[in-house]
Amino acid sequence: MKKSVRLNNTAMRLKNRGLALVELMIAMVLGLVIIGAVTGIMLSNLQSFRTNKGLSQLQDGARVGYELLARDIRQAGNMPCGNDIPVVNILNDAQDANVPWYYDWNNAFIGYDGDTALASVSNQVEDTESLVMLSGEAGDVYVDSYPTNNAANFTVNDASGLSDGDILLICNESLATIFQATNVQANSNKIILNTGSSQSPGNCTKGLGEIIPGNNANQVCNENGNSGPYAHNSVIAMLSSTAWYIGDNGRADEGGRSLYMARLSNNAGASPVDEIEIASGVTSMALRYRIKDTANFIDAATVGLRWADINAVEVTLTMATQEQNISTNTAVDDGRLARSFTSVIAIRNRSL
Repeated sequence: MKKSVRLNNTAMRLKNRGLALVELMIAMVLGLVIIGAVTGIMLSNLQSFRTNKGLSQLQDGARVGYELLARDIRQAGNMPCGNDIPVVNILNDAQDANVPWYYDWNNAFIGYDGDTALASVSNQVEDTESLVMLSGEAGDVYVDSYPTNNAANFTVNDASGLSDGDILLICNESLATIFQATNVQANSNKIILNTGSSQSPGNCTKGLGEIIPGNNANQVCNENGNSGPYAHNSVIAMLSSTAWYIGDNGRADEGGRSLYMARLSNNAGASPVDEIEIASGVTSMALRYRIKDTANFIDAATVGLRWADINAVEVTLTMATQEQNISTNTAVDDGRLARSFTSVIAIRNRSL
């Protein structure tokens, strides 16, 4: 009986003795190994998430940028009534030697290298290329009556979508004219164009026909002008002017650059263009052009004066992620991932 009690006491002492130092150290080492492995997996998954997020951002930005840019390129120089008719431009600024790009139909498609900055654009990055396109955006507005004895006052089927100061285009099968509506009377569906109004840039003549030179050698527009050939069902369209460029977005922590579109505002006024950010992270845009009946793409400087013969554009967008320190080389561009995307876009209304 006493022997049984001693054995039980010994077992209790052994059970309550706890871990030895060696056993404790082994347990701690195993715990650290497990914690390290879990931490490594977590950090790896976090880095993978940041990388995939950055690549997704690059792909989304490239997709949006190319989709919208391609629309403007395809429509460059498009005229609702046909692309082989002459175009008269009676805007005041179109008579100057240095016509602003957003009124210059003679250069309805033109590219600029890094040596030329866009006018009326405040945030273009220095030494970056740009592209300008003009076209006519036809809606459901047509001429109802056009009195030839008073060309400055004509009626349309519906003027509710038009406003004072709109830069418009009227055309038929034989002629097109770019002008500014100085007064739109939506109730009576009248469009009035005058000279010397408070609207900017204003018209140099009241006539929508071919420009008649004045008596003054410096005056290229006669005030009353030629009424033009427009009759019932002539088309009224908005003048669409867009320029694409690389601009400073003011967010240096995200890389600081974005793809921008400058668009002629609906009511020209004192600020003729709106600057619209399209895709962030676009660090550069490289443009090359194909002249019809040739096989090679060339840069803007080589095109010279043959912009009317360009029928396709090769666009390369170089993009960087907003996330930093996710590439293998953190010494370059703060560790951002960079990718380049190239696409060839044809101009629809020009022959191959």
